[in-house]
Amino acid sequence: DRIPLDGEIINGESSINQAPITGESIPVDKVIGDAVYAGTINESGSLEIKVTKLVEDTTISKIIHLVEEAQEKKAPTQAFVDKFATIYTPIVFILALFIMVIPPLFDGAWSDWFYKGLELLVVACPCALVISTPVAIVSAIGNAAKNGVLIKGGTFLEKAGAINAIAFDKTGTLTEGKPAVSEVVSLAAEENQLLAITKTLEDYSNHPIARAIVDYTTEKKVVSLEGSNFKILTGKGVQATIQETVYYAGNPKLFSDLGTPLSHCWSHIEKLQNEGKTIIIVGTAKSVLGIISVADT
Repeated sequence: DRIPLDGEIINGESSINQAPITGESIPVDKVIGDAVYAGTINESGSLEIKVTKLVEDTTISKIIHLVEEAQEKKAPTQAFVDKFATIYTPIVFILALFIMVIPPLFDGAWSDWFYKGLELLVVACPCALVISTPVAIVSAIGNAAKNGVLIKGGTFLEKAGAINAIAFDKTGTLTEGKPAVSEVVSLAAEENQLLAITKTLEDYSNHPIARAIVDYTTEKKVVSLEGSNFKILTGKGVQATIQETVYYAGNPKLFSDLGTPLSHCWSHIEKLQNEGKTIIIVGTAKSVLGIISVADT
């Protein structure tokens, strides 16, 4: 279910979809002692969580607050014009009243001085100055929207003129936001056999990585094998019995816990992890058959 508040896991293991907060397309495995965020989604396994932050202090609340602040913030030019107008307008108004009231006390020409006061008010009033900036900003934002560019306010419009570098949140912006198989490394089995075993293991799992592997094997026209005793190992992987042998597919922690020797394939694991890919090791408790890497395309 959706995690209601920021906290720390005190019991249980699971995979957490943190995309609403961090934008990560692949769920993160969490164990006892790990932090979890409000608004993230528990994919599998039950968790007991100790709340560590009040609702107003949660990460998602802070993000909402920052967005609200950003939307309310005026452009520097607009802020300056508004500040200028608050000082300048009362001064002009007082001067106009002064001209309307004081000189007629001495010469009695009330109508003449009244019109001179109005003239000063009309000529000196900063309407054009005050209106010009918001109109220019609204016009620019509207024009950008017509061309498919969303600008949240005047501040960001002005900042755009001084940009030297752009940092993208890649998930869903530069990438599809869906994991896909990027590489298959066969070690103790042929690629087709490795993919057939992996498809059999992952067929019953709803994990995004499992779905990505099943889609890849289906594209390659790989046929799954007869399996039984399917089991999801929360936060680690999956297992099933195929032709009376128990096979596993999961992360390095799963195979470390099984006592499977990983020394001969550690160079492949490190290389793929350094490239930012998520790896799935496939094998038995005694040996590793191969490695499948998954990445966001």
